[in-house]
Amino acid sequence: MPDMEKARFPLDASVLQRLDNISLLTRRPMATGRPGRRRSPLAGSSMEFADYRRYTPGDDFRRIDWRAFARLERIFLRVFEAEENITVTILLDCSDSMYQGTPEKADLAVAVAAALAYIALKCEDSVVLGALTDRLVAYRRISGGKNAIWSVGEFLQRLPRSGTTDLNRALYDIGRVVTAPGLTIVISDFLTPQGYQTGVRAVRQLRQEIALLQILSPDELDPQIQGDWRLRDSEGTQSVEVSASSHILQAYRERLARFTEEMAAFAHSYMGTYTLIASDTDIVDVVQRLLRQVELVR
Repeated sequence: MPDMEKARFPLDASVLQRLDNISLLTRRPMATGRPGRRRSPLAGSSMEFADYRRYTPGDDFRRIDWRAFARLERIFLRVFEAEENITVTILLDCSDSMYQGTPEKADLAVAVAAALAYIALKCEDSVVLGALTDRLVAYRRISGGKNAIWSVGEFLQRLPRSGTTDLNRALYDIGRVVTAPGLTIVISDFLTPQGYQTGVRAVRQLRQEIALLQILSPDELDPQIQGDWRLRDSEGTQSVEVSASSHILQAYRERLARFTEEMAAFAHSYMGTYTLIASDTDIVDVVQRLLRQVELVR
């Protein structure tokens, strides 16, 4: 991809080629009313056989299974699955904490959002991109077409940046954007004092499947510090003094493990997906390995 085009889209052509055979998964079929490639709970006219049902007057006689009639002397219709498209809503945390770590968490968050948007658009799904701070501060609807990925790139290049995050309020705000069943993917470090659970519940009430992608930097996952430190909140003015002994670091790792386990359990309780991603993970590895492991893609 030429440098000018790469500047407009976060991923280059070599990465996009490796995403071409990947598609997003939903745990349940969704009835959206938009014909497409994804399995629907409604009967339709695709070539994918679903079931038989008894004939009633007015049914399409072309769907009568005459072999079944010859065996059973009753008239049955072949019912096929409908195939529909959905809207994939991809929400990025744009708070200051996402710009911490080495490498910065925001860099991978943008790459993941770009990859998932590309996969969805390639499969003829619609995409909504959203930027989260203490509210939903910006969003863009993107459908198919030759300029779709450039619209994705433009939005991701102009993401706002805010000091604090309130995921509960920000996720509640998407109710003014999401109007039909779909898949909502939240990309964040989820390091917010107010939590995220109330916001996720609000998203589920919008008939959304939800995927929580937590990005943390290597120094957050396994801090390598010793001695006395003053740690400052990246999204506020508070600070805390810490003597980083081996005991303190082990307690930190155990608390982080409990936090991520609680996130996974919460997501699963709402039929959702959760995965933890280190910010130094290659984007292709994120999609082809980590997101496949949790069955967000196939």
